[in-house]
Amino acid sequence: MNLLAGSTGFLGNNILKELGLNKSPTLALGRKPIPNLPHDSRELLIDFENLDQLSLPDTDHVYLALGYPLIYHNVMGLMSANLKKDFFLVDFTYQLEIAKKAKEAGAKNISLISAVAADSNSWNYYLKTKGMLEEEIIKLGFESTNIFQPGHLTGNKFRLDILLADAISIIFDPFLFGPLRKFRSISAEKLSVAVVKNSLQAKAGINYFDYKNFI
Repeated sequence: MNLLAGSTGFLGNNILKELGLNKSPTLALGRKPIPNLPHDSRELLIDFENLDQLSLPDTDHVYLALGYPLIYHNVMGLMSANLKKDFFLVDFTYQLEIAKKAKEAGAKNISLISAVAADSNSWNYYLKTKGMLEEEIIKLGFESTNIFQPGHLTGNKFRLDILLADAISIIFDPFLFGPLRKFRSISAEKLSVAVVKNSLQAKAGINYFDYKNFI
């Protein structure tokens, strides 16, 4: 049984659909009911403010795709003190706690959606938090730890700032090659396919995936 955190989000919902297409039974965690739940999946509504009380069934693979809603300049590192607090709570605290609970429930494998250039020493608070979470997830000692580091995610038609970033990516992506190729944008649908494919075939140890693994 898979466990997916973030199943109502833009990327998480795509991952849930892809797991369904692969007939991989999944328990989807969320605050609210999930529309169009795949046939082989079921949902578990939880209180994120009380994760210490969360009890999970036997789990094999946990997918972490939670993300606090940010606008484009936030991802570039510009956040107020209050926003930093809310972002850290969701992207770091909640995800780490769910990972711990999943391991207690028997999970041997974990797949984390992080970000390209994630680094716990970064000046950029977004990338710093992503890097800190990567390090803490690795410390948990899953048999297979899979860390996905995508660039900008395209395809969210309901966000004007994302559509603008999509347009910018179309212009600049062709000029990102060599060591910069990993910064190219990727659609949420393509990334979801890559996440599920690579996670289901993942090797033991710590495995990193970036743009070259998504296409």
